[in-house]
Amino acid sequence: MKKLVKFHFSVDDVFESLIEISDKNIKLKDHWFFSYLYKIYKKFHIRTAIYLFYESKVKNIHRNLSEVRSIKKELDENWLYFGGHALNFENPPYKLKPQLQKKHIDKIYKEIIRFAGKRYLAKNVRLHEFSECYKLKDTLKKYNIKSLFTTDKLVTTYEMTKINKEELLNKGLTSFKGVNFVRTDLRVEDMTIKKSFDHIKDILNNKNTLTVFSHEYELKKKKCRDNFVKILTILNNKYSLKSVLP
Repeated sequence: MKKLVKFHFSVDDVFESLIEISDKNIKLKDHWFFSYLYKIYKKFHIRTAIYLFYESKVKNIHRNLSEVRSIKKELDENWLYFGGHALNFENPPYKLKPQLQKKHIDKIYKEIIRFAGKRYLAKNVRLHEFSECYKLKDTLKKYNIKSLFTTDKLVTTYEMTKINKEELLNKGLTSFKGVNFVRTDLRVEDMTIKKSFDHIKDILNNKNTLTVFSHEYELKKKKCRDNFVKILTILNNKYSLKSVLP
C-alpha cells in the first residue's frame, strides 16, 4: 500500500495576475497563472493557497488590491484560497512594529473578503520573508488563520527557541507563544527530479505532510511550470497524495 502523504501547495508574492485579470477582464480559468493552478487541481486534486501583497508597481504604475474585480462567481470547486503576505515586497511584516503589521494585514483581508468572500480564506499562511509574527495572535484568529509557515532554509526559525527549532526539524511543526508554526519543505523553482526525491524521502521519514511553495514570478517560466507537473506526476505514482485544506 502506498504511503499517504498530505500535500500543501502555495504561491507567494502574488499580485500582478489579479491586476491583469481585472484590467483586461480575463476569466480566472483563461489566465495563464490561474489556469495553471486549476490544471493542477483537475489533474492531481491539489488545492492552492495564494499569498498576496497589498500593493506593487505594474508597468511602472503603483497599483493596489482595491482595484481587483470581484471573482466570487468564479471560485467554485474549492481549488483556490487566499491569504495575506505583506504590504509590499519592500516591507516584510517582521521589519515593522506589531501595530503596523496588524494594520497591513487588515488592509489585505478587507480586500480579499471584498473580491473573493470569506469562504476561501487560507487557514495556513506564509507571511513575506517567513515573518514569525506571533504577536499578531489575535489578528490571525480574526481571519481564521490556524498556522504560519516557517522557512525551508536550514536556519529553520529566526525568532523561536532551540526547542522550537528541533521540533520544526524533526516533526515539521511547533507552537510558540500561542501561535502554531509549520515548516516549509521545498520550493518548486529549486526542485530537480533526483535531488527532490532524495530530499522528499528524508522528509517523509519523520512525517507524512509535505509543504511545497513557489512564487508568482517563478511560475511565469514555462520550464518551472512543466517541471512541477513532472514532479507531481512521479509523487502521485509513488505516494497516495491528499491535498490538505489550504
